[in-house]
Amino acid sequence: MAGIGFELRRLSRRDQLLGPMAAVAHAALIAAGPWLYTILAIFLISAVAGPVVGADATATFRVLLIYIFSLSLVATAPVIMIGTRVLADALHRRHYADIRGLYCATLVGCAAATLALSALVLVGLSEVRAEAALVGIAGAQLVGMLWTALAFCGAVRDYRHITLAFALGLAAGAGLAIGAAYLRLGPVAMAAGVCCGFLIIFLWLTARFLATFPEPCASLGPARAALLDRLRASPALAVGALASAVGVWADKWVVWNGRFGERVDAGLVHAPLYDSPMFVASLTVIPALALFVTSLETSFFESYHAYFRAIERHATLRRIEERVRAMEAETLRTLVGIMTVQITLCLIVLQTAPMLIQVFNLQFQQIDILRMGSIGALFQFLFIVSTTIIAFFDATRLYAALHLLFTACLIGATALVSSSRLETLALGYMSTCILLGLASLLPFLHVLRTVNFRVFVGSAVGPKR
Repeated sequence: MAGIGFELRRLSRRDQLLGPMAAVAHAALIAAGPWLYTILAIFLISAVAGPVVGADATATFRVLLIYIFSLSLVATAPVIMIGTRVLADALHRRHYADIRGLYCATLVGCAAATLALSALVLVGLSEVRAEAALVGIAGAQLVGMLWTALAFCGAVRDYRHITLAFALGLAAGAGLAIGAAYLRLGPVAMAAGVCCGFLIIFLWLTARFLATFPEPCASLGPARAALLDRLRASPALAVGALASAVGVWADKWVVWNGRFGERVDAGLVHAPLYDSPMFVASLTVIPALALFVTSLETSFFESYHAYFRAIERHATLRRIEERVRAMEAETLRTLVGIMTVQITLCLIVLQTAPMLIQVFNLQFQQIDILRMGSIGALFQFLFIVSTTIIAFFDATRLYAALHLLFTACLIGATALVSSSRLETLALGYMSTCILLGLASLLPFLHVLRTVNFRVFVGSAVGPKR
């Protein structure tokens, strides 16, 4: 999120009501733009083209997009985490001439990782039709590069064009997919149309980013070396990012390969009875996630920056400790405020679950999964917030260990209930999120209360944590 805080602070401090609302909306796009795009595209195209192509084709289209999104997220997470860390260092040192090469090198790394993973899953491990595998691999490449562009464009702070790019991409992708449906070209062509929308967004954001950093890139060698140096210095950062992305999808993968898994015409496996209510439950996280990004890059950043500015100016120990206490208080206030919003959303979903079942065209036998998924999403969000703050203070080994533990527990707990009744299918997800979400508060508070030790002692000994 390097660099986006300046614009978010400006928006959030506007006296008008629309200022803070715009800050939250921009933060939502930065944090979950491709996710929102995929959800809106599936909902819009299924509603318009579903009656034309039928339920089977709509299911194939929807599942192919889900595979594209999940594969791109998992493959690119560690590369983007390392790339944005190096980007933040370059911006801090004002090495603007290195940024274009860094962007291109990160794109190459993400493209290679996405190609390897998507080809392995869609060609090596699955019996997927050739045209579906081809579109899936190409689509995963596009979305993977879009994740990179979105992360780097946070430094540009050109939110107007980010919003316009997503609006145009969604309109173009949905239009092409609906056109393919009416022309009877099939679900794979519909998914290809949506991927064209992803391409438009990527090209727009890349053009804006390169225009902001016009220094030519003669070679990718220095950028590649910087990425590898950061990876060698902080391998736990990449491991934690990978485990975090896998943790988002691990329960779905386990259920897909259980007794509730179904195979669509293209050969892809999914579990619609589990997936649909869980995706609806995950939507409750988006408002709180946007608020968290806004707070992280505004009020928290200010207290964080004030603390390190006091150190750089050789302030007294009492003054530095005052800054630490202020930063701790601001962090806890932010956590309590955002969790209050998330708890409220969770309670609303629990109370209105029967109505949501009808709104999203689900089955009433899925209502328990929706409720368990909403409770799980609440505590998974708490886990995400806690571990993000831990990573912010460079406790990368602890960050990686927590995410590895979460993913392992999620896989094990979901496997235990994957053959049980439908009503308890989300019990593994919910129990893991509750347990690890609450447990993550202990290391979170420990890191927060030992900031001085980590800065003055921890950074002076050994490698990066």
